[in-house]
Amino acid sequence: ILQQLFNSADVAVVGRFAGDRARAAVGSCVAIVGIYVNLLAGLAVGPNAVLATLIGQKKRERINSTLHTVITFGILLGIGLMAVGMLVVRIVLEASGTPTEVMDEAMIYIRIYLLGVPFMLTYNFGSAVLRSYGDTRRPMYYLLISGSVNVVLNLVFVIGCHLGVAGVAIATAISNVLSTAMVLTHLYRRDDEFQFRFHRMRIEWKVLKRVLAIGIPAGVQGAIFSVSNVFIQTGINSFGADAIAKNPFAWITFEQGNNLIEILKR
Repeated sequence: ILQQLFNSADVAVVGRFAGDRARAAVGSCVAIVGIYVNLLAGLAVGPNAVLATLIGQKKRERINSTLHTVITFGILLGIGLMAVGMLVVRIVLEASGTPTEVMDEAMIYIRIYLLGVPFMLTYNFGSAVLRSYGDTRRPMYYLLISGSVNVVLNLVFVIGCHLGVAGVAIATAISNVLSTAMVLTHLYRRDDEFQFRFHRMRIEWKVLKRVLAIGIPAGVQGAIFSVSNVFIQTGINSFGADAIAKNPFAWITFEQGNNLIEILKR
């Protein structure tokens, strides 16, 4: 939910300070962003389950190699998903009926957003490692911090630097880098079998097979739910840029997310 709110914050800021056209451009990408967020979150179920199983079976000597396999694969897969997205995103936007007058700005936003995908996936895999041994709070705190930074940078880049759509996309990419840096720094500082070191990064194929056997179905399931939003977005896009700009969908998500954050704080 917090990762999805990054995009909702982008819509809110450009809609308030950059105009309806900029909001329509970012809003037309909401469904695509949702597919990526849910796909990456689902894939992270695999590392979490495999590592938790090793802990339960008291096979702690295999944890470190599994951790490095997970992180290495997460980085490589993230780069691959970013490349695929760069190639097909215009086709998806055109197929969903994105108006021509906002297409260029929508492409700017989603392409910059995609640069953060490798970091998003690395964060999700890293946070899955933390959750495998019961640390569920730290990943949430990292996203709360990076989400707050995203909002601040949105305002700085849009109001102060007048970067518009590009500004909110850059802010989101920076926030994804920040959340990844925090989770990897925590793993780097550990002095047990969950310690991460860059020189140990490698892939053990037997381990990866077990991770993917669980992660791929969960990732596909999450993405399929989001695909329905593409059809909803296509219907909205058919009414033109003004209808996209006035679409309350992203704002509902934003308000619901704020309510959830307040509940979590209490």
